[in-house]
Amino acid sequence: MYPLIFTIIFIVVLFQYSFASLESIFYDLRIKYDWGISFKDEIVLITMDEESDQFLGESFPYTYASHEVLIERLFSDSPASVGYMVGLLEPDSSRESESQIKFKGLTQNYLKSGGVFRFGTNMDNWDEHLPPRDLRDLGYSLSVLNKDNVTFSKDDISRRALINISGEESFHLWMANAIREKRGLEKLDATSIQGAYYLQEADATFTLFRYYTNPISSKGKIKKIPFHRVLVGNFPKGFFEDKIVLIGPSYISNANDTVLTPFNREDYITSKLAVHAQIIQSFLQNKTILQVPRDISNVLAILISLFLSVIISKMRPTTGVAMALALMFGVITLAYLLFSMLGLWLYVTHIILTVFVVYYIWVPFRAIGEYQRRYAIQEETKLLKKVENLKQNFISLMSHDLKTPVAKIAGMADVMKHKNAGNIELATGLQSIIDATKELNKFISSILDLTKVESRNISLNMQSKDINSIVENTVDNLRYEASTKDVNVIQELSPLYPIEFDVNLMKRVFANLVENAIKYSGEGSEVNVKTWDDEQWVYITISDNGVGIPPEELDYIFEKFYRVKNDASHSIKGTGLGLYLVKYFVELHGGTIEATSEVGNGTTFKIKLKNK
Repeated sequence: MYPLIFTIIFIVVLFQYSFASLESIFYDLRIKYDWGISFKDEIVLITMDEESDQFLGESFPYTYASHEVLIERLFSDSPASVGYMVGLLEPDSSRESESQIKFKGLTQNYLKSGGVFRFGTNMDNWDEHLPPRDLRDLGYSLSVLNKDNVTFSKDDISRRALINISGEESFHLWMANAIREKRGLEKLDATSIQGAYYLQEADATFTLFRYYTNPISSKGKIKKIPFHRVLVGNFPKGFFEDKIVLIGPSYISNANDTVLTPFNREDYITSKLAVHAQIIQSFLQNKTILQVPRDISNVLAILISLFLSVIISKMRPTTGVAMALALMFGVITLAYLLFSMLGLWLYVTHIILTVFVVYYIWVPFRAIGEYQRRYAIQEETKLLKKVENLKQNFISLMSHDLKTPVAKIAGMADVMKHKNAGNIELATGLQSIIDATKELNKFISSILDLTKVESRNISLNMQSKDINSIVENTVDNLRYEASTKDVNVIQELSPLYPIEFDVNLMKRVFANLVENAIKYSGEGSEVNVKTWDDEQWVYITISDNGVGIPPEELDYIFEKFYRVKNDASHSIKGTGLGLYLVKYFVELHGGTIEATSEVGNGTTFKIKLKNK
């Protein structure tokens, strides 16, 4: 419960902080790769910049004569609407007054023909900058760009759009509604725009807008043309036809004409005129952003923390890491899909930080638990090793001490047998005692060998010998036993080069296999012993034509104390250690042993020893 309590405490502490700077990065990434709003080639920018200043020999905001010629050229190309975002001054001469009158007349004729015209005004700390007095009846609206310097991440990036202020529509909404009305679409207001919210201190309504293309002029798709080119008519016919045209300053040298956006978070390289176009298009498509309540993000964070806590505490560490990464990727993907498809801003920072907190709290506790378990296992292993050593020492001592009394019993029985050779019944009983002591002595020897094997206390006495001589000697020693069972042992020994092996251990290997073949092959059968070699291996096979071993038991015959379950095994005595020791001794020499068998047709054991 401790890590769960710590997790809850840390998450509650996390909820007290907004982490707005981090969240703004996730938000801006969604803005940059937002496929939920489509690009439409509907807006053209006419820029007043250094190039036009040089060409015209004038300075911003230019003379009325220049503006008169510009709008005459522009209106002749039949634009759908014109947004004039130039801070025109009052005329300072009679000529300027005449040009202003002509400017107004041309604009009024354009309005009568069904066109849309609006001045976009700016505001500073004192008041709104209104158009010249004689032009105000053409219509004007506030066109300020809201910078994020008071709320959210306070990084001066433009993410919010003004909907209305003191009940008056903003320039962007007015322009969008004028076009929507011409297209037969429903007009928008604060109640129909997604994500609209009211700020009492500003007496204004705002919303988060979406960028329909990159606003940086060198990377975006918005068409733009310098003021002087339109003035002299240097543009293709139809360039402005049915377009929304925005006219305004775009001076690279003037920081007041640029703004930070999600596409340029640090460098002032985006023209404000391009961002005005973004806001108008966002309203035109009615694509704005609604922030999902933070409480929903917090609930998701808590649910994910509980789920991940269970995963990390119950499953393998690699599974916990994979699940943590999958959850983070899933949350980011979900937030992106909600943003692009539905225009919903899910606050993801707390959820992602929750995943990190849960992981870095639970993993150390999990490591402590694993260490405690490992320590307990190590202590248990030490204890078991001590017990195993005691058991082996006990078996070794007991087995070694049993050999002496067994040998005495066998010796005394043999002496008494010879003294009472005439007493057939007594001699037979004494012979049974002798045979029993031989079996017991073999069992004791096997137990001693097993103890040495398990304690790894066997050292090889390697000698260079001909393996055939060991095979022949082993077969000769078992001739009598083979004759008593009427078993014919056939040897096919190919000439071999001497190899290095432990003579005593290999004698025991061959003796066990040949003796087993004699025992289990049955009376009147054959046992074949063959040897041959190649460049890498020396091969020895011992085959019989006895009862065979069932396939389901063949894999277990080399295991400790395992005996095949058939009628022959019940009548033949054994410890179940012979083949286990044979396999161990062969592998101790770097060789292998394998068995093949067919029920009713006998068994073959094949030994491979290194030919060196």
